[in-house]
Amino acid sequence: MKCRVKLLVTFLLMICMTVGVSIQSKASDAVKLNKSRVVVDLSGDTVQLKVKNTTSKVKWSSADENLVKVNKKGELAPNEVGVTTVTATVDGKKYNCKVIVVDYAGMSDEQKEVVAFAVKHVGNRYVYGGSSLTKGTDCSGFTMSVYGNFGYDLVHNAKGQMDTVKKVSMKKIKPGDLIFYGSSKASCSHVAMYIGHDKVVHASNEQTGITISDFNYRNYVGVGRVLETETYTPDGKEFIENTNSLDEMARYAKSR
Repeated sequence: MKCRVKLLVTFLLMICMTVGVSIQSKASDAVKLNKSRVVVDLSGDTVQLKVKNTTSKVKWSSADENLVKVNKKGELAPNEVGVTTVTATVDGKKYNCKVIVVDYAGMSDEQKEVVAFAVKHVGNRYVYGGSSLTKGTDCSGFTMSVYGNFGYDLVHNAKGQMDTVKKVSMKKIKPGDLIFYGSSKASCSHVAMYIGHDKVVHASNEQTGITISDFNYRNYVGVGRVLETETYTPDGKEFIENTNSLDEMARYAKSR
C-alpha cells in the first residue's frame, strides 16, 4: 500500500513539473518587444527595436514624431530631447516602448553620469513624501536620491535644497543644475533637474510620475548647482541679453 502511495505521489509530481515547464516555455515564446524602455543619445545613438517570437507583419508608430521617428524596421531616429512612446502593432495587438531622448554632447563625465542616472528612472511613480527612485518619490526626494547616489547630501525639501546649494544665474545654467519653482522664493514648492535643450527631468505628480518637461513649464524662482565639475560657461553680454533660449546659450558657449 505504501509503495503504491509513493508511486502515485511521484507520478503526480512528474505531471506538475511537466506542466510547469510547458507553461514557462509558452511564456518565453510570447510575442514581445526586445525593450520596454530605452534611453537614446541625440548625439549619435543608433537604436533598433525588435518584436520577438512572431513572423507576422509589424507596424511601427511614434506617439510624437517631432521627438522620435521610427521606420518600418523599428529603427529610431531621435530629433529632440524628451520622452515619448513607440508602438509595435502585431495582429491587432500593441506593444509599447518608452523612449527617452537625451543629449550628452558638451557635458563633463560627472554631468553625464548624473543626468543618465536621473533619466533612466523616467516613467517611475510619484509618491508624496517618498524618496525611492523605483517604488515612488516626490520632487525633492527625486533630486536628493539621484545626487545621493553620487555622494552628495541634499535635504528632502525643495525650499531647503534651494537654500543650501550654490546659487547660479539662469543665464549660466548647465546640465545637472537644479531649477526651483513656486509663486516666490519664500514659497518654493518644487524642484527639477536641468538636462539641456531647455528641458528638465523631475518627479512631477501622481498622474505623470517621473517625466521630462520644458524648463519653464511653470514659474521658476531660482537655480542651484550641486556638481563640482564644470564644462562650459555661456559668455558674451550682447548674446545673453538677446536670447531667451537656454539651449542657444549652451550651443554658443560650446562653440567658443
